[in-house]
Amino acid sequence: MKTSATQRFSRQVIARAHWIVLGWVVFAILCKAFSPSWKQVALDGDFEYLPATQTSVAGGKLLDEAFFGTRARSQMVVTLSRAEQDLTKSDRLIGLDLLRRLYHRLGEVAWQRAMQLSDGSEDEPINRWWIVATQAFDQAIEIDSQFYEALGDRVPETSPTPYEPRMAIAYWDRGNLLGSQMVIQPPDAPETAVAPGDTDAKTEPDKKASSISETTARVAEDLEAALVLDSDLPMSVLPISKRPLKDWEPLLDIYSWEDRTLGSQLKTPRARLAVLTLSSELAATGNIELLEQLQEIVDQTVAYSHAYLTEEERSDSGSPQLIVTGSAAIGGQTLSAARSAIQYTEWFTVVMILLLLSIVYRAPLLVAVPLFSIAIAVMVSTAAVTFLTQLSQSGLVPGLDIQIYTTSRIFVVVILFGAGTDYCLFLIARLREEAAQSPWPVACRKALTQVSGALIGSAMTTIVGLGMLWFADFGKFHHTGPIIAVCLSIGLLVCMTLTPACLCLLGPKVFWPTSAGQVSREPRIQLIGNRSVNDKDSSPGDLLWNWMAIQLTRRPMVTLLIGLALLLPPAWIGFRNERTVTYDISGQLSASASTRQGMRVLDREFGIGQLAPISVLMLSEQPMGKEEQKETLQTVTQALYQTEGVTAVRHRNDPLGDFPPDREMSLLSSEAWRRRALQNHRLTQLHFVSSMPQYANRLIRMDVIIQEDPFSEAAGNSLKRIEETIAGQTAALGQAGLQIDAFYAGTTPSIVDLREVTLSDTFRIKLAVIAAVFAVLVLVIRRVALSIYLIATVLLSYYTTLGLTYLFFRFLHGPTFPGLDWKLPIFLFVILVAVGQDYNVYLVTRILEEKRKLGSLAAVRRAVARTGGIITACGLVMAATFISMTASSWWPWITQSLAFLTSDSAASLGEQIASQPTTLRGITELGFALGLGVLLDTLYVRTVLVPSFVVLHDQWRKSSSSQRFQRPNRSSTD
Repeated sequence: MKTSATQRFSRQVIARAHWIVLGWVVFAILCKAFSPSWKQVALDGDFEYLPATQTSVAGGKLLDEAFFGTRARSQMVVTLSRAEQDLTKSDRLIGLDLLRRLYHRLGEVAWQRAMQLSDGSEDEPINRWWIVATQAFDQAIEIDSQFYEALGDRVPETSPTPYEPRMAIAYWDRGNLLGSQMVIQPPDAPETAVAPGDTDAKTEPDKKASSISETTARVAEDLEAALVLDSDLPMSVLPISKRPLKDWEPLLDIYSWEDRTLGSQLKTPRARLAVLTLSSELAATGNIELLEQLQEIVDQTVAYSHAYLTEEERSDSGSPQLIVTGSAAIGGQTLSAARSAIQYTEWFTVVMILLLLSIVYRAPLLVAVPLFSIAIAVMVSTAAVTFLTQLSQSGLVPGLDIQIYTTSRIFVVVILFGAGTDYCLFLIARLREEAAQSPWPVACRKALTQVSGALIGSAMTTIVGLGMLWFADFGKFHHTGPIIAVCLSIGLLVCMTLTPACLCLLGPKVFWPTSAGQVSREPRIQLIGNRSVNDKDSSPGDLLWNWMAIQLTRRPMVTLLIGLALLLPPAWIGFRNERTVTYDISGQLSASASTRQGMRVLDREFGIGQLAPISVLMLSEQPMGKEEQKETLQTVTQALYQTEGVTAVRHRNDPLGDFPPDREMSLLSSEAWRRRALQNHRLTQLHFVSSMPQYANRLIRMDVIIQEDPFSEAAGNSLKRIEETIAGQTAALGQAGLQIDAFYAGTTPSIVDLREVTLSDTFRIKLAVIAAVFAVLVLVIRRVALSIYLIATVLLSYYTTLGLTYLFFRFLHGPTFPGLDWKLPIFLFVILVAVGQDYNVYLVTRILEEKRKLGSLAAVRRAVARTGGIITACGLVMAATFISMTASSWWPWITQSLAFLTSDSAASLGEQIASQPTTLRGITELGFALGLGVLLDTLYVRTVLVPSFVVLHDQWRKSSSSQRFQRPNRSSTD
């Protein structure tokens, strides 16, 4: 008798059980030991993975090239504010203390960067950072003097430190910096002949000598002042090259309310701002550590204020708000919350699986085997993808393009635990049936043979469906789906080899404390009553599922119509609101998060658009003269001010955007002097003037301020109007002989591109997933009409889930609900369509198997009764793993309410949880939606819609065949 491939595979697995178990364990240990961790190779962000053809990507590339080493991609902002009253003198003290610490840190970072660049770099960038370091130390010392003078007789009676009460370390560092600059200066050039009467040339050596003498004296003064302020300073301070400043590497510059030129734009009666410009993207993983370091400086400032402010001063006006915010701070807090969410998800997934398996089996070994198998699958699969990612990043394998992201791990863990547990449940359930009739090794082999087709078919729908994300243009979608598919493939292989091998080796005692092999003593899967899938006697579970199978198939048309009618209303809501999503990155955090509190301060006092401008870059083919640049800039600026939604335009000649073209001022007025000072300011030169030779006199940069939220659709509409204005201006300039290309960068252009790309991807991926899953279904069940119906039911389930999720969160958040997270629809669709077919495949393959022995109606009823409990158990397991994604949003609050703390400390813990979020709204929404969708598929679609349709479809086929059979007979009779 010819054996099938599944039979041969099953025999090999059972025959080599010892080697399979040993091999997987050793392989998992090696993977864990030699593969990089997920954190080491994971990437993050959104805008960085847009296609290179998008407008914002081209604009960002131009900025990187033109402002190499000085481009600020993000920022952190420290806000000092009061909500309902003006800042007080005590608040000014706190602000000065903060600024002197920040400027000193800038000096340290710039000095260390200059030293690192001194080997083999050009002089210009090195000199730039020497200047930044010197000016930063100057500002730190100047503000330190203001702070000490304002402190007066309130100096705390504590031992001096390098930072308190005076910034002794700032004097020490400035003195050493100036000294090091004297040492590394190049030797003087050889003296040249001096023409008679050239007195200026004669005095040049004297000028140099005088400058050196002044610098030497200044070095001595600074070092002496530092030792007077803190005599232990040389022993307590590390050399600049050894200070741990790695987390601060992205810091480019700081501008604050104390800046003589820019300060007026950074203060109001109720708020002050200190802006740290950074070279890192807003979602760079290093922002987590940088945010922690900056928060530590803020905390030190607040703690020291308690030493010099009296209780009366603190109680009279209360403490001001000192909050870190800005795009990089939001990105750092978002990534930190994502890591926290991953930890919560992993722990709660394991707990939920352990709990459900204990309820289902009540047998310790039957709980241990699936958990052991899935643990091996997670270790091997995550190690495999991190190793491949490391190879891809190293470039050692040409053409290998694999990337993983921080949040991708959530999907890998959840789907592996959920699907892996389902595979084990079906294998163990079938093993129970076979163990009642055959010896143990034979039963193991038969069970694996019988379920292999269903396991492979159901897994392939998920693997192929997720793999279709490869066709997405957006990088995160493009890489995440195939990565999960690879991990799931490894998980399937583990469950089809390691799990049966473990079961074979453990023997019938795996069912302890019950026994297997005897019908009367067969272990029961206790989920809905005490049901045994092979028990001939009527247990409560049998009665329930037999009754349901009979009732659902007795009137299949009524069952089907009522079932569809209940799903259509929420499905219509989901269909209408599929694009009602938000792209607000800050909206991922709760409204009580500290960074979002800071953003509200910025919006209230300064306007949110001030810190998120639209960068317009105009690049000419040929260099322009100064007058030509000036005329072009003036003409374009005037046109932009006339564009609807534009509130200000910043550029080289007007860095703050407070001198619009229609504003009149005298050449000798104070405003004119301030404007000239602004044009020559260090930050103006770094921000608006390219230092790269290839862009000299060719690039004009403007920052356009709009009044809308940069993440909103209204901001996108304003960007379109700006693009139209610029297009009209470049066309006019082209007619005049000046060829200019326009580029756009910033938050709003990136959000517009992200929306465009993801909406296009969603449509394309939907078609690809439907086609791929349909092909797998036809291949597995070989019924075209049934496959089409199964796809239709999952689509209906998707829109119903989307509608119910939208209604739930709109109710939860109230009028402020901005819409679901933009990633939810595509991930929900792909995962739900792919995973949701698993249970349909399990049921339908069992129906087809029973049809070989029974009639159509009896086969459906028997399949529903036999698989009802186990599929429900699988669905609950998968739903529980998805719902564990929401644990980070509610578990911290539960621990707070259950903590045996005093009321004061409990309130403090609540404030800490609220200000430092442990979850992301998008992860919570997606976990809720996926859990709801799986429950809907398991308990409703598979139970109600699929059996009723199968019965109707079989009845229709019989009716059609009988009519075709009767027609020839009638014609022959005639």
